[in-house]
Amino acid sequence: MTYAVIPVLVALVCVWLGRRLLTVAVLFGYLAIEGLLKLLSNYNPVVHVGMDLAVLAVAGAWAARATAAHQAQVPRLPWVKAIGLYVLWVVLELFNPYSPGLVPALAAFKAHLTMIPLYFIGAAAVRKQSDVVRLFAALAAIALVPYAAALLQYALGPSSVLDLSPRYWQNISYYHEWRPFGTSAVPGGSAVFAFLATPLAVALLVVPRLSTRVRWLAIVSITLATATFVVSGVRQVLLGCVLSLLARAVLTASRGRGRGLVAVLGFFVLGFGAYVGVQSWLEPISIENVRADPRSPRIWRERSVTSRVLTMGQASTYIEARQGGLNAIAQRLTNYPFGAGLGRTGSGAATFRAALSATPMSAKVQEEVGWSDNYFADELTDVGIPGLAIMATILVGMLGNAARLARRARDPVISTAAASIAGIIFTFGVISWGSQPLLNNPTLAYFWLLAGVLAALRRLDADAAESTPAEAAPVA
Repeated sequence: MTYAVIPVLVALVCVWLGRRLLTVAVLFGYLAIEGLLKLLSNYNPVVHVGMDLAVLAVAGAWAARATAAHQAQVPRLPWVKAIGLYVLWVVLELFNPYSPGLVPALAAFKAHLTMIPLYFIGAAAVRKQSDVVRLFAALAAIALVPYAAALLQYALGPSSVLDLSPRYWQNISYYHEWRPFGTSAVPGGSAVFAFLATPLAVALLVVPRLSTRVRWLAIVSITLATATFVVSGVRQVLLGCVLSLLARAVLTASRGRGRGLVAVLGFFVLGFGAYVGVQSWLEPISIENVRADPRSPRIWRERSVTSRVLTMGQASTYIEARQGGLNAIAQRLTNYPFGAGLGRTGSGAATFRAALSATPMSAKVQEEVGWSDNYFADELTDVGIPGLAIMATILVGMLGNAARLARRARDPVISTAAASIAGIIFTFGVISWGSQPLLNNPTLAYFWLLAGVLAALRRLDADAAESTPAEAAPVA
């Protein structure tokens, strides 16, 4: 029960705080360590929904304050109608005839609905260009925690986590190499934070007239992120990070700005340095500690996770990985066009395994759909063609708006931030073929927050177009 108090305290602190950007920083600071708390508490129910409770508490408190001030109204933001339609459809899915039950269906709101308030929170938190820089810097700084934890755990070996909780061994027992957890709930999970925060850190390097301390923060964050990619072995998010940076560079290059390309080159230089550092210093220490731990399986003693990054250049890595997506999508389109009932996919599926097969019909449906390594197939399972179509519309619409803003905004902070968000959203669509970024945290939370920031950037650009340009001052 001790761990259950932590998310409650975080929610109370976030409600109490009056500074919007600081509230967002606290929320995402908690998100960075939530996986650690889940394992230490053996998935205490309150901890499991800790981020959801905090987000809903903040949204409720802000709405209540606006109501008290007679300012309560639906914000005039883009995509609000589409988001509202998606929420309505998900609620209607509670009455799906294939539903595995009310409790699993309601629990599925965690995957589909509870992070959506971050869209409105992000849009409200960013009110001027300097807020964007401060937010990106805060997220880059927060990510240092999972980076440092992952690198330290990798060097110390399995004892650094296996002594903490039996859930660590349960989650890593079927992996072929020793991979650090960092502050996440899965081996290599810190690489996801590296994938999300690195494009924002690179964007900080592109912003003109940035303070020296923020620039050094970005450099340190990028360096530790690339080292985290090496020791985590999650190739998909490393590829996603590279694609995100390249997409951002293309958008900025189309405007004749070379700083974006230089920043991407800097990422690769820092990445190469981090790889050499890991291979030269951390890997020998890690190998020795893995071999010295009697709990290490034989295969861990024979293989090192750092070699996985080299397979990124092999064609088989892309041809053989994540197969079966088309078949899974086709099966759901044919048999369950309106969904097979909420709660059959995502983290809740394991928790409510018994409920999913409680009746012969439900057991048959679950056997047919089960779990797939494909967002589109899983989204079809839960919300069917209408739900997937709405989400795809939102995703494509946000990507198009971010790309246009990156190419047209006159303010360099706005265009750089929009290009970075466009790159991240584009990558979400790409990696959805082999994962579920829009059904799980931390990717889901980052998506909705950055979507809100994008909406704020559109507002700032419109305001700038109506006012007389003034000489820019340092942003941080």
